[in-house]
Amino acid sequence: MIKKKKSYHRKVQNYGYVFIAPALIVFFIFLILPMINSFYISLCDWNMVGEKTFVGLKNFVDLLSDVRFINSYKVTVHFTIISTIIIMFLSFWIALAFTADIKLKNVLQSMIFLPVVLTMVAVAIVWGFMFQSTGLMSYIFMKIFGLHIPWLTSTKIAPYAIILVYVWKITGYYMVIFLAGLLNIPEVYYEAATVDGAGFWAKLVHITVPQLRNTFTLAFISCIIFSFGAFTQQYVMTGGGPARSTEVLALLIYKEAFQYTRFGEASAISVVYFLTLLFFSIVQLKIFKSGTG
Repeated sequence: MIKKKKSYHRKVQNYGYVFIAPALIVFFIFLILPMINSFYISLCDWNMVGEKTFVGLKNFVDLLSDVRFINSYKVTVHFTIISTIIIMFLSFWIALAFTADIKLKNVLQSMIFLPVVLTMVAVAIVWGFMFQSTGLMSYIFMKIFGLHIPWLTSTKIAPYAIILVYVWKITGYYMVIFLAGLLNIPEVYYEAATVDGAGFWAKLVHITVPQLRNTFTLAFISCIIFSFGAFTQQYVMTGGGPARSTEVLALLIYKEAFQYTRFGEASAISVVYFLTLLFFSIVQLKIFKSGTG
């Protein structure tokens, strides 16, 4: 009887492998193989024409003194930190507000979430027009504050204009994550706290935030990963300018590979890029394991 059970489970397991085989093959061909190839190319000098010349770690050593790479890494880190802090703050408090009984709640939630489903290319093009000297944003600031702001032509303002667009688009996504976490907190905790005389801030500090620990971790780490991988809005709105003030790592990789055909250098940057994202992914897994252990 036990042997029959084992053979049945083995047969079911084999059928499972058959069903997932097509996805694994596609995954291997279009993700794993290019990744391995990218690691190899990062050790070569290659312009896509002719043979690859193996140079070892030279491309990585050159990155240490490459002003453009260092600048792009700083720009990416700056963009990631600022946008993540703003998104986490806004999305949490907006989600918290929607737990209250307010009018037109569903309409307001839909309006905030709507930018999430729009393509970043379309969003970047529209905001690019709005940031022009005769655009809506410039007109509003001129009429209300009497200020002419060079949104996309100033090295000091352009990075924050890009962050503004990113925050506007992504906040609704994390609002939904926090809202799901808030609605999952048992109401009995708040009822007991009310009986004990706890106010809003006491409930927030001692009930809401501790209960949302895993939600905060998930939202925070995923926001860092997605922000670090930003490319589209910088490419469409500024092309990395002015004076490379918005040239993030993903955009630098694209330029090195497809504009300057320096595929060895581009692959070396992509490896550093990959290792950075891998680090944050491992941190996320470690935190979740420690939280559920």
